[in-house]
Amino acid sequence: MKTGDKQSFTDATYEELRRIAGTRSLLLVSVIIPPVLFFFFAFLYQSALVKGIPAVVIDGDNSATSRMVVTWFAASPSFTLLDAPATVNEGKEMLLKGETDVVVYLPPGMERDIKKGKQVHPLVFANGLNVIKSNYIMNDVTKIFKTLSGGVLLKKFRSGGMSEQAAMDAINPVRYDIQTLYNSNYSYLDFLVPALCVFTIFMSSALAGATVFNFREDDREAGKHPVKIFAARFIPHAVAGILNVGVLVALIFPLFGITLRGSATGLFIFTSLFAVSSLLLGMVVSSVIRSRMLAAQMILFFTTPAFVFSGLTYPIWAMPGLHRVFAQVIPYTHFLEGFIRIYLMGDPVSGVGYSLNLLVAGILIPSGLVIAVNRLRFVISERRRVK
Repeated sequence: MKTGDKQSFTDATYEELRRIAGTRSLLLVSVIIPPVLFFFFAFLYQSALVKGIPAVVIDGDNSATSRMVVTWFAASPSFTLLDAPATVNEGKEMLLKGETDVVVYLPPGMERDIKKGKQVHPLVFANGLNVIKSNYIMNDVTKIFKTLSGGVLLKKFRSGGMSEQAAMDAINPVRYDIQTLYNSNYSYLDFLVPALCVFTIFMSSALAGATVFNFREDDREAGKHPVKIFAARFIPHAVAGILNVGVLVALIFPLFGITLRGSATGLFIFTSLFAVSSLLLGMVVSSVIRSRMLAAQMILFFTTPAFVFSGLTYPIWAMPGLHRVFAQVIPYTHFLEGFIRIYLMGDPVSGVGYSLNLLVAGILIPSGLVIAVNRLRFVISERRRVK
């Protein structure tokens, strides 16, 4: 500390570092919790796909055909077959108790009716409480019964003297190719983990910023030398946020095999800009709201719903009008679009110009606001002091 009440840039920086190190909650939020959550999310979704859904198949026919269907269910990676109950009602009871998520009933006489050309009606009861899991169930069940239907028709046409190719053409007259781009195997590891990690950076940086200018009652230095004190307090938190980004890009991505089609350097720079803009969002709040508790509540109110409104799990265009407006106000929404285009679609940073411009604006405008608010507060305080 210099003479009088003048604080040097170095002193102010060290003071902020000591405050971070000495404040347990701030140290946890800024430095410790983000990397821990990165690993937690990655380990949670490291299997990438939903597998081993508990299922039971009640074979009421006990024929060669029905046993083949049971074998197909057992071979599907989506299902883990449990011991089948004796009746459909017992299967429903298992669903109700949460012991299984799907019950398949193959009715008596299924093979006989198939051979006679009659339509058969297997029953499928699926737990629809979890949308993602139920989609996996219905997708695999549909594939299995379509395969069975195709096999029945193929055998019928072949027995009528039709060639195998002609029979296949009759069964499947429209052949289409589907190419799922960017996340072809619908991996949760590629789709969800990076988004959750950068959401963690968003919240932690903003919460840390919400404590920068309201940790003491009379913060005259922040208004007397607004640019110097702003920079001195900004740098330690910015470094913490950028280090968290480094852990994500340099450690989490390669360690867990998360797809990275774009430039790692470009992704690091782009995400670091987001961490800095998130920090500055919190710093604006801390310069306006002098209560740390209220400032933290404001940040939580703004950041907590960001993941829901980002469009990742539910499309923004399908939201009601007011919700779409709120989604566009949240910085995370625009950042995530560019983030996904870089790491999953392989775009260069120059290809996400709109998101990049918003990030730069999200740094420059809040920086000016913080400096202006602190200076204005100091001027008003000095005038009151003179009076």
